[in-house]
Amino acid sequence: MNFNIISYLLYIPIIFFITVKVGWILYKNGEVFMCTIIQNDPEIVASINKLLLIGYYLINLGAATITIAYWETVQNGYEMMNALADILGKTILALAIMHYNNIFWIKFLNRKKQTEVIN
Repeated sequence: MNFNIISYLLYIPIIFFITVKVGWILYKNGEVFMCTIIQNDPEIVASINKLLLIGYYLINLGAATITIAYWETVQNGYEMMNALADILGKTILALAIMHYNNIFWIKFLNRKKQTEVIN
């Protein structure tokens, strides 16, 4: 039995689900934050939000492809579950870091814009 093939068959739908679900949530809810920075132009906000979603999907697709390319050989079920947990955990942490990085920059830009309006 080839445990690597089973690992791939488990990994691909899980990472696809995580990518699509998180991307859609960020897309739907991120527009509100974008409107705080770019006011009076909903078309630009919608366009930037769509570009961010496409970039998010491309980054995750590339990361998933690279992950499969460098997957270690798995010999048994224990190693398979360990490898899946390790790779999915690293991917979820990377997504969280990217998300909080975006929030930081949105807050930073919003504060900068508010100080410019006051001065």
